[in-house]
Formats: sequence, structure tokens, C-alpha cells
Amino acid sequence: MYINVTGVSSEILKNLVLAGVKASICDARPFPDAVRDTPSFLLPPAATTTTTIAARTNLAAKKDINSSEEQATKKVKYETVGEALKPVVEDLNLLLGPCEIVNLTVADLIANGRDQLMEFPIVVASRIVPQEAIQISKIVAGAGNKFFMADCFGLCGASAMDLGEHSFRPEMGKKLLDPISLTPQIPLETMISVPLQDAVNRFHKKHPPTGWMKYRAILEYCQLSGAWPTTDKADDFAGKIQTWIQNTSPTLADHEVFQANSLKTLATVATAEVAPICAVLGGILGNEVIKAISGKGEPANNTILFDGETCKAWTFCVRPNETK
Repeated sequence: MYINVTGVSSEILKNLVLAGVKASICDARPFPDAVRDTPSFLLPPAATTTTTIAARTNLAAKKDINSSEEQATKKVKYETVGEALKPVVEDLNLLLGPCEIVNLTVADLIANGRDQLMEFPIVVASRIVPQEAIQISKIVAGAGNKFFMADCFGLCGASAMDLGEHSFRPEMGKKLLDPISLTPQIPLETMISVPLQDAVNRFHKKHPPTGWMKYRAILEYCQLSGAWPTTDKADDFAGKIQTWIQNTSPTLADHEVFQANSLKTLATVATAEVAPICAVLGGILGNEVIKAISGKGEPANNTILFDGETCKAWTFCVRPNETK
């Protein structure tokens, strides 16, 4: 299941559908307004004024052979992003049959769609409030399934995942070894609650990677205000995040990421999904989903970060600082 299909999650969706993994979409955001905010290659900006190619093709096929071109290209009206995506996703792999659409908001899905959520071995979400992500991950991981949350912002992208009680078979060359448990197994709720100044390891001794700090700042603002940061909210974003970092991780208050100008810049690119960044991170996460499904190969634990400026991707395990 894909909750809120954005640039990066549409790349994951495309990679997996082409590989034969069927998709269900839960995206009740209004169409086309939400597409203007988060366009993707599945629903580019042109989709806000015209139908997608797939929708026009399907409509034309239903018309009488003598129908005029104007009738064949008549606009198809969709109420939600999920409905607009349905014909596009179905055309990616005709062997998978109809694409299921769950017309529920994220809040309604949590409140009334618990049984539906538990049916899916993989749930991928974007642009959701951290508390909603935590609630969904508890339902999904509690049922023995896997939860991925991914977003791109400017030249950076980040993903946080909750694989629950996961076992996998390590690879040694072409040989698969005996199954072992993924350790440590950190729930998403614990990841989100770890202060940034404590999210360190032997490679990042003073502070976590900047990509994680930026992503946590965006998520925290979303939790505080109920909305993703945008250019017109840059001042509010900078003020709220500086207060938050001073209260939770004062040792990082002087870090470059949390200076007013840097935060305002981050707010202006928070909704900017650059196609190559989405493609690279989406490709990596598609592979992680395959590993999670098959149990073959060691999965990332429990984040994947990508920096488009350096073209570097890495995994960074966010865990409580046990030395304190």
C-alpha cells in the first residue's frame, strides 16, 4: 500500500509494479490541487490541466470508432489523487490487473482501516505527520509487516523504516547463510523520540548526518503545525525549529543546519522534489522492499539518507544513546 504518492514514492511504486509487485493506493488528497504541490512522473504538472495519457487512451478506447477527436480527448474528472493514479499504475503492468484504491484520509485509515493496513506486507508513506506515521507503523509492524516512510526535499532525501521482528539470510557471495535476526530492532516511535544530539555512532560522533537533522526538522514542524514547511512559512519554520532544538538538543543549537538562514532555505525547498533525487532514492528503497519481502540479504537498519550534492547514499541506525 502506498499512502500519499509523491515524487519519491512514485519511483518506488513504478520499480515494484514493473517487477510484478501489485500496488494499492491510499491517497484521498484532492485532485489536482495536491499534484501541484507534489507532482511526479506518474502525474506531472500537466495533469493538473489535462488528463494523463493513460486516462485519455482508456477513454478513447471506450468511444465509438466514429467519435471525434474532441470527444476522445475529453477531460476525465477525478476527485482524488488516488483515482487519477489508478489508470496510470494499471498501464505500467497489465498482468497485475486492477489497482485497488482506498479512498480514506490518513486519519480515517488509522481510525477505521486497521484491518486493511494489516493485510499489506509493505506500507510506504510520504508527507504524513510523524504521529500518524508512528500509529501506522505500530499497526503494520505489529502484524509482522514492514513500514517505510520516505520524502525528498531539494537535493536531499531520507527514509525511516520499521521492519519489526525481521529475520533475513545474509549473503556470502552467491551463497545464502542461515537466517539471523535484524539487530537492533528499533521501532519508529523510538527513532522519532531520540534527541538529535544523542543520535550518534562511531562514524558520526558529534551529531547525526545533516540529512537526518534536516528531515527531523521538517517532520517536527509538521507535527507542531500540521503542515509541511513552505516558502511563505519560512520565518515560522525557523522560529519553531530553533526553539525545538534548543529544548531537546541544545548542543546542536549552534550547528549550521539550525541557523535561521539555513532553516529558511530548507523551508523553501521542503516541498521541492528533484526528479534525479527521487529516482535514486526510490531505486534504493525499491531494492530494500524486495529484500524485506524475500528475506534475502541484509536490509538497511533503520534509515537511508541521500545527498544529491555529493551523490552519496548511506544507512544510519538511529537508536537511543545507551551510554547515558
